[in-house]
This record gives sequence, C-alpha cells and structure tokens, in this order.
Amino acid sequence: MLKKSLAMGLLLGLVALLAGCGGTKAPSASHESSAAAITAGHISVLSLRGDTSNMTQDQIVELNRVGTWMDRDIIKQLKRAGYTPKLLSSRKDFNGSGYLLIIDVDKFNAGNRAARVFVGFGAGASSLDLDYQLLDSHNKLITQWKDGVGSSKGGTYCAQTLNRNTIKRLKGQL
Repeated sequence: MLKKSLAMGLLLGLVALLAGCGGTKAPSASHESSAAAITAGHISVLSLRGDTSNMTQDQIVELNRVGTWMDRDIIKQLKRAGYTPKLLSSRKDFNGSGYLLIIDVDKFNAGNRAARVFVGFGAGASSLDLDYQLLDSHNKLITQWKDGVGSSKGGTYCAQTLNRNTIKRLKGQL
C-alpha cells in the first residue's frame, strides 16, 4: 500500500515537472509589432450616465458609483494601451485634439447584492449596456457601436469587461 502511494506521488510529481508550471511567455514578434502600431494619440473621453428618469435614487447612486469607477478604469486602460487619454466633464471641453470617445449608458441594472451573496448562481446579477461613439478631431463620426454585459460579481466587473472590449475595438479602428 505504501509502495503504491509512493509510486503514485512520484508519477504525479514527474508529470507536473514535465508539463511545466506555465510561467510567463516572452512577447511574440506579432504582439510587439501590434503594440508598436498603436499610435500614442490623444483620446478625450466623455462619459455620460444616460437617462435616469426611470431610476430610483438608490439606483442613480449605484450608477454614479459604477460610472466613476468605469471612468477611472477606462483612462487607466487607455494609458496602458499607449494612448494619451483625458476625461472630459462636458462635450464643450473637447478642444479638437485627437479623438473623442463618447460613452453613454443605455441600460443599467445594479442587481441585488443580497441575492448575489446568499443565493449565488447568477441571482441578483448586475448588467450594463453602453452606447459608444468615436469621433475624429473635426467631430466627424468614425464609428459607433453598442456593447453590454452582465456579471454576478457586480457593476464594476461589467464596467471592467466593457472597458477591455473598448480597448480591443479601438486598437482595430485606430
């Protein structure tokens, strides 16, 4: 019995050793070239909260909390992607330098935190749907799109996923 356990342990150890532990991979040439292809351009971001007329005060507070987090995260993600971002408080603040990315909340459901904690399995999930417009320095529309996700982890996880999707889309457009 002891010999079987020892043999099984050695076999598992050998498999783990031969398979490796993953580690980090060196960036491939295609990854480096795509990163170099991103122009360190200026992008102004205008984040709007959409129509809140049908929301309760608590829902508006939660939307503003998620929106504030989303604004900070999109700026961080844009910097990481090689852009020079600037968060605007109003459309009139856009000075025509670079691009203007307008993010507008189409639908927001804060979900139910208690249901997420006690029930799980997707109960009480949050969802966030956004409308995007990308304009050039002359306010000419380059592209527009909609994106939305849901998460059982809360609104900031929705915002983070949407911000990542936005960066991928911008890399394909600019």
